[in-house]
This record gives sequence, structure tokens and C-alpha cells, in this order.
Amino acid sequence: MENQLAKIFTFIDEHKEDMVQDLRTFADLEGHFEEKDNVLKARTWLQQQLEKEGFACRFREVADDRCGIMIAELGMDRPGKPIIFSGHCDTVHYTGSFGGENPTVIKDGKFFGPGVLDMKGGLIIALYVAKALNFIQYKEHPIKLIVVGEEESDHVGNDGNKILTAESKGALCCFNMETGQMNNSLCTQKKSQFTYYLSVDGVGGHAGNDFLKGRNAINEAVYKIQKIIELTDLSVGTTVTTAVIKGGGHTSGIADHCEVVFDVRVTNENEAKRIMDSMYEITDETFIEGTKSKLTYYRAKLLPLQETKEAIRLLDFVNTVAKDNGFDEFGKVHLGGASDAGNMAAAGIPVLDNCGIIGQYAHNKKEYGIINSLYSRAKIFAGTVLKIKEL
Repeated sequence: MENQLAKIFTFIDEHKEDMVQDLRTFADLEGHFEEKDNVLKARTWLQQQLEKEGFACRFREVADDRCGIMIAELGMDRPGKPIIFSGHCDTVHYTGSFGGENPTVIKDGKFFGPGVLDMKGGLIIALYVAKALNFIQYKEHPIKLIVVGEEESDHVGNDGNKILTAESKGALCCFNMETGQMNNSLCTQKKSQFTYYLSVDGVGGHAGNDFLKGRNAINEAVYKIQKIIELTDLSVGTTVTTAVIKGGGHTSGIADHCEVVFDVRVTNENEAKRIMDSMYEITDETFIEGTKSKLTYYRAKLLPLQETKEAIRLLDFVNTVAKDNGFDEFGKVHLGGASDAGNMAAAGIPVLDNCGIIGQYAHNKKEYGIINSLYSRAKIFAGTVLKIKEL
């Protein structure tokens, strides 16, 4: 087995330039989640690379205007349970946001470009894990890649989240190839996200002549905002953020309408219920007589990733592989962002998130990935698959 591991490492070393070129090609195929045709082009390119390695690809559609989910499977007749690598090929950036064709740039060991970090770099790592395992003729466990085409939309208006859970059932484990952390930590817990919309109607008028007659919607909203943000409880990881405020229209007017948007992050269903009940109670409470308020909400379909004993055991095993082969051990981190990792974990399997290329500034035009982490992580995760029967 040690000889096979050495062959894996040699394979990765001999294909470093190919990994970089493939990431450049993949990232240059830009595609915001609303740009179905563009995302399809990126997914098709990845499909072609996987099929060259013997993967059978099938597709689960989610909506007419979205790129669906690709399930690529290799060696499904192998005796072990499938090992999943997952990710998404859409971005938060619209095509052209980085300027012109072929927008990726390499400088000082860093790869800049749309989706390089979030998260096409991670999918390239998964691709080369499969390539390296094929090179040594690995036959123990099926390898399954689940590639989503609209993760950045939070699966709004479709059941992509349910498809991910169903496709993950019966697997041994999953590595979600999201953005690698700069501190070399893997994520074992993520939050669920709610967006709340508060609307307040009052009575408008002239700020000087109608001060006593008016019912200021902004002032009513401010009273509510103060109570709502106090719902934050960092001891259990709950955060409530005032994200957007819109109201008024004239510098000498009393606002007759105000809208406020809140971002809420929770780690469990008890907190989700506490926040929801409290939000409605505060909305129903009137601070300025004559105003009326309404609350609506949307919950992202990215389920919270709960830390489990099985996930910690998997992390410990990955660290053993890393340490035994001269790599730094991974730390453990809990993150406030949401991802599809929770949807896979809902199938009852251990999931490690943020296994992709290390970098910074996801969802930002400064986004970049550190090239050397492509190679090291491909080696570590291929080595993990090779030795996973020791888990």
C-alpha cells in the first residue's frame, strides 16, 4: 500500500501543470447560477473530463431555468460503500464581472478568477483524486462526484437539497470541496440561514407642519430593530444581522413606509424556532400608535451541518494520513456560512466541509486560491481514500 501511495504522490507531482491548466479552463467558463447555459458549459467540460476517467454521468434536473445536478459514478460494482466528493460549478459572479474573455490570472503562486476558490478549485482537486486512484488501479470503493449547478441560489424554488440527501444515502462519507480556509482547518459545523423581511407602514406628512399628526414608519422600525438584534446569542452560535434598511424619500418628510431585511444564522432547530417566535412577537408589538407592521421570511435550503462523532473520527483519520506523509495536520473550525454539506449529512453520513483549494475572498472579485494547495490536498484526499479501510 505504501508503494501505491508513493505512486499517487508521483502522479500528482507529474501533473501539476495539468491541474493548473484545467483549473484555468474550468474557471474561464464563467457562469452565475442564473446563467443556465453558461453553467451548463462549465459542467459539460467537467463531465467530459470525468467520462475520460470512466465515470458514468447522470443528471437530476431541478428547475427549467437552472442547471441541475450531475452525479458521476465510478466503480459502482466495487465491494465498499461509495465515497462522495461534492461541490458546485456555479458562481455568485455574473459572466464578464472580471473583465473580458479568459479572466483568470496567476501571480505569486496565487490563482485569481471567478469561482477559482468558490469552488472550482475544489472540484479540480476531486478530479485529480480520481485520476490518481485510477492510475494505481484502485478497486476498493466506488467514487461518486455530486456536482450542483445552482448552489449559490440556496436552491430557491426547487428541491435540489432533497436530491442531494437522497443521493448521499448509503455512502461511507463525503468530502465537500468548498473553499479551503487560510488556517488549514476543515469545517465540521455550519449554520442554517434565514432571511426575514419586516415591512412597516405609518402616516406620512411634512416634518415641520405634521410632526404630531404623522406616524413615522422609520421610527417604528428602529424600535423593532433594537429588540430584534438583541435576539443574537453567541453562546449558541445564533446571529441576527440588520442587513438592509429602506425608508423615507424626502429630507423634510415623515416616512410613511420602511422596509428592513435581517440575516439570521442558527445551528439548530430549537434556535430557529426561538428566533421565529420572537420575531413575530416583536412585529406584532406596536411602539408608535397608528403604525402597522408585517413580517415574512425565507429559509435557505442549505441545512445546518452538525458536528458528529463520526465526522470527528473521519477528520482524525484524514489527519493521520496527512501527518504520516509529511503534511500539516488540519485544524477544526465551525463556520457561519451555509453550504450543501448539511444536505449531504442529512443522509446520516459523516461529512467534512471546506476541503477545497485554500484561499481568500470568496464572493468577492479579489477571490483567489493558493496553487500549491491543489497538489497537497489532492495527495491527502487520494491517500485517505486509499487507506480508508483502516478507519
